[in-house]
Amino acid sequence: MPFEPNTNERLQDFLGLLAHYGPRLIAAIASGGIIGIENQIYGKSAGLRTCIVVAISCCIITIVSIETASMYNGSPDRISAQIVTGIGFLGAGVILRRGNKVAGITTASTIFLTAGLGITAGSGFVVTAIAVSLLSLLLLILLKPIDRFIDNTPFFIALRARDARHQTAKKRLRHVVKVSQTGRTDSGNEL
Repeated sequence: MPFEPNTNERLQDFLGLLAHYGPRLIAAIASGGIIGIENQIYGKSAGLRTCIVVAISCCIITIVSIETASMYNGSPDRISAQIVTGIGFLGAGVILRRGNKVAGITTASTIFLTAGLGITAGSGFVVTAIAVSLLSLLLLILLKPIDRFIDNTPFFIALRARDARHQTAKKRLRHVVKVSQTGRTDSGNEL
Protein backbone atom coordinates (compact mmCIF):
# COMPACT_ATOMS: atom_id res chain seq x y z
CA MET A 1 0.00 0.00 0.00
CA PRO A 2 1.59 3.31 -1.05
CA PHE A 3 0.07 5.37 1.78
CA GLU A 4 -2.56 5.01 4.47
CA PRO A 5 -6.24 5.20 3.53
CA ASN A 6 -7.91 8.56 4.14
CA THR A 7 -4.57 10.42 4.01
CA ASN A 8 -2.94 12.34 1.20
CA GLU A 9 -0.10 11.12 -0.95
CA ARG A 10 3.31 12.58 -0.10
CA LEU A 11 6.16 13.17 -2.55
CA GLN A 12 7.91 10.08 -1.19
CA ASP A 13 4.76 8.02 -1.87
CA PHE A 14 4.59 9.40 -5.41
CA LEU A 15 8.22 8.53 -6.10
CA GLY A 16 7.60 4.98 -4.87
CA LEU A 17 4.57 4.66 -7.14
CA LEU A 18 6.50 6.14 -10.05
CA ALA A 19 9.30 3.59 -9.60
CA HIS A 20 6.72 0.78 -9.65
CA TYR A 21 4.30 2.10 -12.29
CA GLY A 22 6.67 4.16 -14.45
CA PRO A 23 7.19 1.38 -17.01
CA ARG A 24 3.42 1.08 -17.35
CA LEU A 25 3.08 4.79 -18.12
CA ILE A 26 5.93 4.62 -20.62
CA ALA A 27 4.29 1.59 -22.29
CA ALA A 28 0.98 3.47 -22.47
CA ILE A 29 2.68 6.49 -24.06
CA ALA A 30 4.53 4.28 -26.55
CA SER A 31 1.42 2.24 -27.40
CA GLY A 32 -0.78 5.28 -27.85
CA GLY A 33 1.93 6.94 -29.92
CA ILE A 34 2.32 3.94 -32.21
CA ILE A 35 -1.41 3.90 -33.00
CA GLY A 36 -1.60 7.68 -33.13
CA ILE A 37 1.18 7.92 -35.72
CA GLU A 38 -0.86 5.90 -38.20
CA ASN A 39 -3.92 8.06 -37.60
CA GLN A 40 -1.85 11.23 -37.94
CA ILE A 41 -0.26 10.08 -41.21
CA TYR A 42 -3.69 9.49 -42.77
CA GLY A 43 -5.18 12.72 -41.39
CA LYS A 44 -7.67 11.09 -39.01
CA SER A 45 -9.40 13.21 -36.38
CA ALA A 46 -7.84 11.20 -33.53
CA GLY A 47 -4.13 11.61 -34.24
CA LEU A 48 -0.91 11.25 -32.29
CA ARG A 49 -1.72 13.51 -29.36
CA THR A 50 -5.28 12.21 -28.95
CA CYS A 51 -4.21 8.56 -28.90
CA ILE A 52 -1.39 9.25 -26.42
CA VAL A 53 -3.73 11.16 -24.11
CA VAL A 54 -6.35 8.37 -24.27
CA ALA A 55 -3.71 5.73 -23.48
CA ILE A 56 -2.22 7.73 -20.58
CA SER A 57 -5.70 8.48 -19.22
CA CYS A 58 -6.75 4.85 -19.26
CA CYS A 59 -3.41 3.76 -17.83
CA ILE A 60 -3.53 6.17 -14.90
CA ILE A 61 -7.19 5.39 -14.20
CA THR A 62 -6.33 1.68 -14.16
CA ILE A 63 -3.36 2.24 -11.84
CA VAL A 64 -5.47 4.33 -9.46
CA SER A 65 -8.18 1.66 -9.63
CA ILE A 66 -5.68 -1.04 -8.67
CA GLU A 67 -4.22 1.02 -5.82
CA THR A 68 -7.53 2.20 -4.39
CA ALA A 69 -8.91 -1.33 -4.54
CA SER A 70 -5.89 -2.43 -2.53
CA MET A 71 -6.30 0.42 -0.04
CA TYR A 72 -10.03 0.07 0.48
CA ASN A 73 -10.51 -3.65 -0.21
CA GLY A 74 -12.50 -2.98 -3.38
CA SER A 75 -12.66 -4.42 -6.85
CA PRO A 76 -10.17 -2.96 -9.36
CA ASP A 77 -12.17 -4.06 -12.41
CA ARG A 78 -15.10 -1.72 -11.79
CA ILE A 79 -13.30 1.38 -13.03
CA SER A 80 -11.94 -0.41 -16.10
CA ALA A 81 -15.50 -1.38 -17.02
CA GLN A 82 -16.51 2.29 -16.85
CA ILE A 83 -13.56 3.27 -19.05
CA VAL A 84 -14.93 1.06 -21.82
CA THR A 85 -18.30 2.81 -21.62
CA GLY A 86 -16.76 6.28 -21.65
CA ILE A 87 -14.50 5.50 -24.58
CA GLY A 88 -17.57 4.38 -26.53
CA PHE A 89 -18.92 7.93 -26.29
CA LEU A 90 -15.57 9.41 -27.32
CA GLY A 91 -15.37 7.08 -30.31
CA ALA A 92 -18.94 7.88 -31.34
CA GLY A 93 -17.92 11.52 -31.67
CA VAL A 94 -15.65 10.80 -34.64
CA ILE A 95 -18.16 8.74 -36.62
CA LEU A 96 -19.86 10.84 -39.30
CA ARG A 97 -22.35 10.12 -42.05
CA ARG A 98 -21.47 11.62 -45.42
CA GLY A 99 -24.21 10.92 -47.92
CA ASN A 100 -24.59 7.17 -48.13
CA LYS A 101 -21.20 6.50 -46.52
CA VAL A 102 -20.26 6.35 -42.87
CA ALA A 103 -16.80 7.73 -42.08
CA GLY A 104 -14.71 7.51 -38.94
CA ILE A 105 -15.40 3.96 -37.85
CA THR A 106 -11.74 2.94 -38.12
CA THR A 107 -10.73 6.07 -36.21
CA ALA A 108 -13.27 5.23 -33.51
CA SER A 109 -11.94 1.69 -33.33
CA THR A 110 -8.38 2.97 -32.92
CA ILE A 111 -9.56 5.14 -30.02
CA PHE A 112 -11.12 2.04 -28.46
CA LEU A 113 -7.90 0.08 -29.11
CA THR A 114 -5.81 2.86 -27.59
CA ALA A 115 -7.99 2.77 -24.47
CA GLY A 116 -7.49 -0.99 -24.27
CA LEU A 117 -3.76 -0.53 -24.62
CA GLY A 118 -3.79 2.00 -21.79
CA ILE A 119 -5.72 -0.42 -19.57
CA THR A 120 -3.32 -3.21 -20.58
CA ALA A 121 -0.25 -1.12 -19.73
CA GLY A 122 -1.84 0.16 -16.52
CA SER A 123 -2.56 -3.40 -15.44
CA GLY A 124 1.12 -4.28 -15.79
CA PHE A 125 1.15 -5.99 -19.18
CA VAL A 126 3.84 -3.66 -20.50
CA VAL A 127 5.30 -5.87 -23.22
CA THR A 128 1.84 -7.00 -24.32
CA ALA A 129 0.68 -3.38 -24.72
CA ILE A 130 3.63 -2.49 -26.93
CA ALA A 131 3.48 -5.76 -28.92
CA VAL A 132 -0.26 -5.38 -29.62
CA SER A 133 0.19 -1.74 -30.64
CA LEU A 134 2.95 -2.71 -33.09
CA LEU A 135 0.84 -5.54 -34.50
CA SER A 136 -2.13 -3.18 -34.85
CA LEU A 137 0.00 -0.55 -36.59
CA LEU A 138 1.27 -3.18 -39.00
CA LEU A 139 -2.28 -4.34 -39.79
CA LEU A 140 -3.60 -0.81 -40.20
CA ILE A 141 -0.82 0.03 -42.66
CA LEU A 142 -0.88 -3.27 -44.56
CA LEU A 143 -4.65 -3.37 -44.92
CA LYS A 144 -4.97 0.22 -46.23
CA PRO A 145 -4.03 -0.74 -49.85
CA ILE A 146 -6.41 -3.72 -49.69
CA ASP A 147 -9.17 -1.34 -48.56
CA ARG A 148 -8.47 0.96 -51.48
CA PHE A 149 -8.32 -1.98 -53.92
CA ILE A 150 -11.71 -3.26 -52.81
CA ASP A 151 -13.22 0.25 -52.87
CA ASN A 152 -11.97 0.97 -56.42
CA THR A 153 -12.27 -2.39 -58.21
CA PRO A 154 -15.21 -2.52 -60.66
CA PHE A 155 -16.16 -6.06 -59.61
CA PHE A 156 -16.57 -5.04 -55.95
CA ILE A 157 -18.29 -1.79 -56.91
CA ALA A 158 -20.82 -3.83 -58.91
CA LEU A 159 -21.36 -6.17 -55.95
CA ARG A 160 -22.02 -3.20 -53.64
CA ALA A 161 -24.46 -1.70 -56.18
CA ARG A 162 -26.26 -5.04 -56.52
CA ASP A 163 -26.47 -5.35 -52.73
CA ALA A 164 -27.80 -1.79 -52.45
CA ARG A 165 -30.52 -2.57 -54.98
CA HIS A 166 -31.29 -5.77 -53.07
CA GLN A 167 -31.56 -3.86 -49.78
CA THR A 168 -33.84 -1.27 -51.42
CA ALA A 169 -36.04 -4.06 -52.80
CA LYS A 170 -36.22 -5.66 -49.34
CA LYS A 171 -37.29 -2.34 -47.81
CA ARG A 172 -40.00 -1.90 -50.45
CA LEU A 173 -41.25 -5.44 -49.84
CA ARG A 174 -41.42 -4.84 -46.06
CA HIS A 175 -43.37 -1.64 -46.71
CA VAL A 176 -45.84 -3.40 -49.03
CA VAL A 177 -46.36 -6.19 -46.48
CA LYS A 178 -46.87 -3.68 -43.68
CA VAL A 179 -49.40 -1.68 -45.73
CA SER A 180 -51.29 -4.84 -46.69
CA GLN A 181 -51.45 -5.93 -43.04
CA THR A 182 -52.46 -2.60 -41.55
CA GLY A 183 -54.29 -1.07 -44.49
CA ARG A 184 -52.45 2.20 -43.86
CA THR A 185 -49.57 3.91 -45.63
CA ASP A 186 -46.66 5.49 -43.74
CA SER A 187 -48.48 8.84 -43.78
CA GLY A 188 -51.36 7.26 -41.89
CA ASN A 189 -53.86 7.46 -44.76
CA GLU A 190 -56.05 4.48 -45.35
CA LEU A 191 -55.85 2.66 -48.67
